Amino acid sequence: MIALIDGDVLFYMAMWGAESKEHAKENFDSLFTSITESLFVDDYAMANGNNEGSNFRYDIYSLYKANRAKSKSERPEWFFDLKSDIVNDYEGCIFADNCEADDMLRIWANQIEKSNNFKDYIVVSVDKDLDCIGGRHYNPRKDLVYTVQEEDANYHYWKQIIMGDSTDNIPGVPGIGPKKAEKLLLEEPPAVAACKAYEKYYGEEGYNYLLANGKLIHILRTPTDYFHFSRTQYDQAICG
Repeated sequence: MIALIDGDVLFYMAMWGAESKEHAKENFDSLFTSITESLFVDDYAMANGNNEGSNFRYDIYSLYKANRAKSKSERPEWFFDLKSDIVNDYEGCIFADNCEADDMLRIWANQIEKSNNFKDYIVVSVDKDLDCIGGRHYNPRKDLVYTVQEEDANYHYWKQIIMGDSTDNIPGVPGIGPKKAEKLLLEEPPAVAACKAYEKYYGEEGYNYLLANGKLIHILRTPTDYFHFSRTQYDQAICG
């Protein structure tokens, strides 16, 4: 089985309480070993967010993750050096290129599923956004293995598009939180519920806001798999 690891999650867990880069690196190595051994994996692929901060989402929305400015200012001076050391020391680890670690995990999962030499994989992360990937998951903070069914993955995906993501400063439809989004998704198919929510709040601009939020929320399945939802699909959804 292959572990698809969100290196950023392990990175921040390792930094917690660490007083030096060396201490944090020891924590990271220990976490990695503990996770891979407890899951009995025979291979892994790990992605870290890149040190340059390049991410296509910033080109779409300049305020993407702008609410994290304070936490960024409190990073230790060795923050970027530690990231580089991890990528250099772990053969199966890379920096995400103009995207996020989340995107790389979903791209790898998609590649594995479509390959002729299919192997089981498990997604290792604490990020709820990755529940858009069907299959086995492991949350290292909770030491929890769970399975996401494809239907649930699609439900979660459209729920995120409706709500947005306050953690990443993605607005979604204002006034709609988890409970209200769940109610809407019980009444209509997921894509239809999302389109109607955007149309009701934004009116004539609903389609444009759906596209903008969808591009921020969508996690790539291939390097060029950006969110696309045609105007025809939108009009059919709100009129259906």
